[in-house]
Amino acid sequence: MTLNTVVAVMGAVGGLGLLWYVRNLHREILQIKRESYYHQQSLKKIPHDIQGCVDPLKIQVAALAEGKAVSPTLIRSGRLYLERSAEETAQLLANPLLRPHTVLVDVRSAEEFAKRRIPGALLLPVEQLDVRFSVEVPSSAQHIVVYCEDGNRSRLACEFLSRQGLTTVSILKGGLAGWPGPFEGENGNGLIQIVSKPRTSAHSFLS
Repeated sequence: MTLNTVVAVMGAVGGLGLLWYVRNLHREILQIKRESYYHQQSLKKIPHDIQGCVDPLKIQVAALAEGKAVSPTLIRSGRLYLERSAEETAQLLANPLLRPHTVLVDVRSAEEFAKRRIPGALLLPVEQLDVRFSVEVPSSAQHIVVYCEDGNRSRLACEFLSRQGLTTVSILKGGLAGWPGPFEGENGNGLIQIVSKPRTSAHSFLS
């Protein structure tokens, strides 16, 4: 092997090594850039996350200053409203001492409400909540339970009502889809249907 050949081979090997090094360096630079981008996005979210934690506390402190009762669970968890299971809600509605002070709010559409609903519920579609809640949902109610079909609309409603200073709001977990009954309305979709009207009207228990 001649000297020129040796030099050429060494040059080729060195070139390949340099190319490998440059490619690895390029990958590392890209990884650093990606990590830097993710860190920047995380930093941008911090003020929003802090605000999300502080807002409920501000609302709750304001409510306490007005003499309203605020659940210690809400304060400790930093949440604006409670969650109730179907069993807890059924027990609440069946309690003769608590039922007169409980408002059950259905935030679905009028058509959904007519077909199937929990007996004694007040129809208050979520899109009408901002103009009707102050008249139809008393702030003095000890329990305000909100439900929709699956929980999505009721979460929006609970968030809104809580931010208006109502401190006794709770959501029915699972919505009407998880409610074991009884029901009333035009049809029960295979579930229990109550044909007769409830003894108390939707507004009688609001006083």
